[in-house]
Amino acid sequence: MEKNFNIMFYSGNGNHPLGARIIQHAKEYLGPHINFSHIDFDEFPDEESDARIPLGAEIKGKTIVFYQSIFNQSLFEEALELIWAIKKQYGAAYLIAIIPFLIFRRQDHEEKMEEICRLKMAIDRLKHAGVDELITVSPHSPQIGKLCADLKVILREVDPAPLFAATIKTYLPDNPLIYSPDRGSIPRALKLAALIGSQVIFSLKHRGFNNEVNIQTEEKTEISKIIAAHESEQSPKIHYADAEHVHGRSIVIVEDEVSTGTTANKTGRRLRALGAKKIIFLAVHPVLVRDWRRKLLDENPFDKIILGDTIPRNYGKMTGGKIHDISVAELVAQTLYQSLQPFL
Repeated sequence: MEKNFNIMFYSGNGNHPLGARIIQHAKEYLGPHINFSHIDFDEFPDEESDARIPLGAEIKGKTIVFYQSIFNQSLFEEALELIWAIKKQYGAAYLIAIIPFLIFRRQDHEEKMEEICRLKMAIDRLKHAGVDELITVSPHSPQIGKLCADLKVILREVDPAPLFAATIKTYLPDNPLIYSPDRGSIPRALKLAALIGSQVIFSLKHRGFNNEVNIQTEEKTEISKIIAAHESEQSPKIHYADAEHVHGRSIVIVEDEVSTGTTANKTGRRLRALGAKKIIFLAVHPVLVRDWRRKLLDENPFDKIILGDTIPRNYGKMTGGKIHDISVAELVAQTLYQSLQPFL
């Protein structure tokens, strides 16, 4: 494969350790010779970017894989600059962007005239910079597929369910229930429940104007409608999260991300009050904004918290063993290999 290998790999500064783990797993599929080509990162005295690509002359006509987890504005701008240079200045033929986490994921409502739809703006700018294909992990917004299709960006979503299933079986081999915190998460919970041979319980939440989330109590008719909409002979059973279905059971709360931790903590305490025996909280993206530690861990209702590695959790965010980190690297590497098939 190495003889006519026409693919190069580059990385920005957004969670480079995860990028390195992805490359390590990708070596199993693509061969031991693959590595990130070097980028010289620097700044001019006035703080303008002076990033340089030493092997830029070798890019022309090649397929490029560019990695950057984008969890703040400066990393977004860095990614745009480097992608533009690789594609528009140095002449890459095709560019695959691995962006495990993308900011603006909540600003996805085109219908809200009072808000800027920054998710669409982000995908539009990535497309114009040179992205042909986007690999991302468990995106928060269900709109991302439509937005990518409209802007002619091929989207590949990495589903962490197989990773979650293996982790859950290690901690809770006694057939735990999968908890869905809202209507939109039910399909994801059903898929995970199917992998471990379990069932789903759900409740609904409401996000207010102040962005505070509250768990709603639904009427029986609404509960029946939701269950009927998702239940089939092939899918796992689904129930409302009440004392009848929670008491004495082990529960796994699955979220795509944890930000302040307030909603997760409220949910965990509610499930404890309903009689849950054990509770594990599992999230893909550890956003962990200011004051998250107190809001997530005060009166800690969880037996274990398990977080993905799409956003780096440095020493300042360590918890002395309360959180178990798992990596999406292998799943991303598998998706990348599938994406690269036409170029091998």
